Amino acid sequence: MSWENNYLQFKSTSALDSIKASEKRQQSFDKFVVAGLPTRRDEAWKYTSLTDFKNIEWKSSEDSNEHLTHEQMQEVSKNLPSDFINFVFVNGILNKTLSDDFDSLIEVGELEENDFLRDEASVESRLLNLAQSFLNKKITLTVSKGKVIEKPVQILFVQSSKNSVYLSEKLNINLAENSEIKLLIHSMSFVNSTADAMNLNVNINVESSVRLTFVQLQNEDNSSFHFSQCNLNLATSAQVTTLALTLGNKLTRNYYQLNFNNEQASAAVYGLGVIDSEQHLDNYTFIRHAIGNNNSVQHYKSILSGSSHSVFRGRVMIEPNAQKANSEQLNNNLLLTRTAQADSIPQLEIFADDVKAGHGSTVGQLSKEEMFYFLSRGINQFEAVRMLSYGFAKELVLKIENPYLQSFLIAALNQKLERMVQNG
Repeated sequence: MSWENNYLQFKSTSALDSIKASEKRQQSFDKFVVAGLPTRRDEAWKYTSLTDFKNIEWKSSEDSNEHLTHEQMQEVSKNLPSDFINFVFVNGILNKTLSDDFDSLIEVGELEENDFLRDEASVESRLLNLAQSFLNKKITLTVSKGKVIEKPVQILFVQSSKNSVYLSEKLNINLAENSEIKLLIHSMSFVNSTADAMNLNVNINVESSVRLTFVQLQNEDNSSFHFSQCNLNLATSAQVTTLALTLGNKLTRNYYQLNFNNEQASAAVYGLGVIDSEQHLDNYTFIRHAIGNNNSVQHYKSILSGSSHSVFRGRVMIEPNAQKANSEQLNNNLLLTRTAQADSIPQLEIFADDVKAGHGSTVGQLSKEEMFYFLSRGINQFEAVRMLSYGFAKELVLKIENPYLQSFLIAALNQKLERMVQNG
């Protein structure tokens, strides 16, 4: 089915109440038809090809209304800790049976005209054209002024269709002054004979003195495609820690744009990819210091096996009015096989003279001396590789200081490392 026929079918089953919103959605699709998807001729996509994605006959989520089987329900339930507040979306629909009853925290609502606004100059504009063409709702999470959410909040997206389903999701997060939340966006899917795809657009508005921990755990089946565009706006004295943990998917593209709009804010932006076989992971970050007296730290790592490929492009812009801005960037890659590949592209654009900015990148393999140490003590090669890989990765997971969330992420990390080493 062509994108045109797919869109017509989707539009017929997903009409919007707002006429202006419908017009904006149509305009997004018209732009997508003209511009198409990104190609490797685009500098921002130089190392990532969407050829496999283009060659699949995608269907909209409305074509499939499969319910979870009993076994699938059990598998999903394993990912719903009682220490979390959990919201579960199955094939794009909120599953109230699996979700906790916190209606005051999250709302699934109609799209409005301003939900389709975006930066036309963004490197993700073509992908956003596609994302906005297939939107039929938005998810809004709001934390009121001074409110502290003690438990981690998980929004779990599950895809279970037997068809090749493409799904767009839009998530708006509004954090009022002096509030605090620990948020996990988790995506998973079941083994699919064809493929599935998610295009997730996240907009986070962080007001003054907010404390936010934001984690994305991408752990779909290895035939899946995952695209994520995350835009964070930081006000005065906001404190933000983010982690993108990628374990699954055939292809993952994460775009993070973080905007410092006021002084005295700080952001720690972390990413960890553990990939094998022919998996491809592309992390693109854009840290924009529009105002000075702010601090940003980026640290991305990847562990690669098989013929996997990771890309990290870290763009930092310090504008003329951003005096006394501090920005650090580091990318480390661990190659477990000779056929794995890692590319690192730092971009520093500095237009102020009283700043601190730096970057670094490493690509290496496991030390022969370390391996010999383990082998000489009766630890087999597979276990030695797993332990050394975990030691390399855990630094970033431990940046997430909540013990319940940390434990959940470490369990997922260890499961992937176990599978990867045994298959390596």
